[in-house]
Amino acid sequence: MRFKNRVVFITGGGGPLGIGRAACLAFAREGASVVVAGGRNADAVATEIVNDGGNAIAVPLDVRIPEQVDNAVNISIETFNHIDILFNNAGILGRQTLLELTPEEFDNVMAVNVKGSLLCAQAVAKVMIAQNIKGRIINNSSIFAEESHAGVLSYCVSKAAVNRLTRSLALELRPHGITVNAIAPGGGAPTGMNAPGDLPEDHSLPELLPAPHDAPLDRRATVWDYIGAVMFLASDDAAYISGDILTIDGGAVSRR
Repeated sequence: MRFKNRVVFITGGGGPLGIGRAACLAFAREGASVVVAGGRNADAVATEIVNDGGNAIAVPLDVRIPEQVDNAVNISIETFNHIDILFNNAGILGRQTLLELTPEEFDNVMAVNVKGSLLCAQAVAKVMIAQNIKGRIINNSSIFAEESHAGVLSYCVSKAAVNRLTRSLALELRPHGITVNAIAPGGGAPTGMNAPGDLPEDHSLPELLPAPHDAPLDRRATVWDYIGAVMFLASDDAAYISGDILTIDGGAVSRR
């Protein structure tokens, strides 16, 4: 139980197929109390954890809005007294080419992926510092931060900004003993951003495909392939790692 007595705040944790939901389940199974912060299925994910014997609450959250961020953090503190780990997972894809992209679409992708991560890190870090918690902040970046792809211009730019944000936050928070790192997923696992449009309207939760750990790497990823890295960066084993971007793409990085 690596995270017994710890509290983890996961944005976008209510995505029915996403990394956020898998992270919520994994942390709960390792003993953490989980704040499922935002996502269309946040209540269902929190219930899933409680029914499995864990401890969780769901809080509404639009990461673009400072007041909602502060409110979600305050509810978490009122419920669990502290926050030890923040996983900035909420994100949107934004499918636009250069000639199609509007300023409003670009602003929205940047607001969710970059501004949202900043606002949540700022709010949670203030609590960690006030309570002298040597906490962990983990951002969800992407291999698209280093790879340019047509049709997702704003997403690529936003994830490059998340990488720089991660390293800047690591520098700012180093004197307080708070580490800040990011994961950079690849491999095409189904997530809330690329999930099929026929997800159940009743907010029931589909099965999360398991990761075939004994299979060759030349396969499509599942969300579980990313979770081990999140858990490691949140753990005591990563206490001296900060400002790092951990790529999880089955070795595709070697082709760059």
